[in-house]
Amino acid sequence: MEFFIEGTRSRTNKMLAPKFGILQILTNCFFDKKVDDVILVPVTINYTRTLEGESFPNELTGENKVKESLSRIVKAVQIFAMNFGTIFLDFYEPIKLT
Repeated sequence: MEFFIEGTRSRTNKMLAPKFGILQILTNCFFDKKVDDVILVPVTINYTRTLEGESFPNELTGENKVKESLSRIVKAVQIFAMNFGTIFLDFYEPIKLT
């Protein structure tokens, strides 16, 4: 299961306050003995080119973010053919609740 502790990406490049909803669900399952253990593996994903490379600077200057829609998702198939440069995955020490 993958989740982002902040709930979303920061649009200002600053860290956001964490949202504990999914983390609370996972820890409740552990403490209620529904699962034997929960292991969290912190991961960072960084890449040299961003999907919103053209629109993001405009958002930083106050323009509204482009709304998602079904037509935009269908057109997004083209994204899979794009070159995003180098992707860096960093895996950190797993955190076991036990």
